[in-house]
Amino acid sequence: MMGRYRGVFFDMDGTVADTISLWDHIIGTIKSEYDLDMTVLEKSDGFNLSNEDAIRVVLEDAGRFSESLHSEILCRIDTLYEAFLASFAGLEDGICRTLERLEEAGVKMVLVSNSSRRQVDMCLSHLGIADFFCGTVTSDDVTEAKPSAEPYLRALEITGLDREEVVAVEDSETGARAASAASMPCILIYDGSPVPSSPGLTAVPRHELETCLLGLVTPSS
Repeated sequence: MMGRYRGVFFDMDGTVADTISLWDHIIGTIKSEYDLDMTVLEKSDGFNLSNEDAIRVVLEDAGRFSESLHSEILCRIDTLYEAFLASFAGLEDGICRTLERLEEAGVKMVLVSNSSRRQVDMCLSHLGIADFFCGTVTSDDVTEAKPSAEPYLRALEITGLDREEVVAVEDSETGARAASAASMPCILIYDGSPVPSSPGLTAVPRHELETCLLGLVTPSS
């Protein structure tokens, strides 16, 4: 990945916010309450889709889709999210310092998430990091969520930057595909086993994210 960047677009879940325990609890609860088989999501990185898309895929795969059931499950997810956010969600290691350093450098930051507006606002408020971002893009703000390019294109509109001036930070294949669809370079962070880099995609272990980003951004004058 070459060049210098004036903006960084962050994914939320698994990138900025450590919500794996929260989502494990929510998914386990709705699987039990609605007798859902989530196997179809496991085969296609489907857990990184928006709630709306993921539940639609599960219900359609089981031949159980109806608008009323779809809406009921989404409402239940929101209820569980609000109830257990404080107990199960926190910041990813080192991310607050990374955000602080980027803010000091005058870098424009946007949060680009497949979570709903309500979930994003609650999570950022709980974590106390909303002020780092000049804007947020959620699944409620677009017609098509990630892996579509639309969320990242909306983030460009917020910043007024060109796609050559920004880099996306993701932790999933779904998010990386969205950045690629927007013709935007992407840093894919990983824990554990290394992930291969490819054209437009730089794989970085989580603990090296801050160093990587600070070496890529241009401090504002």
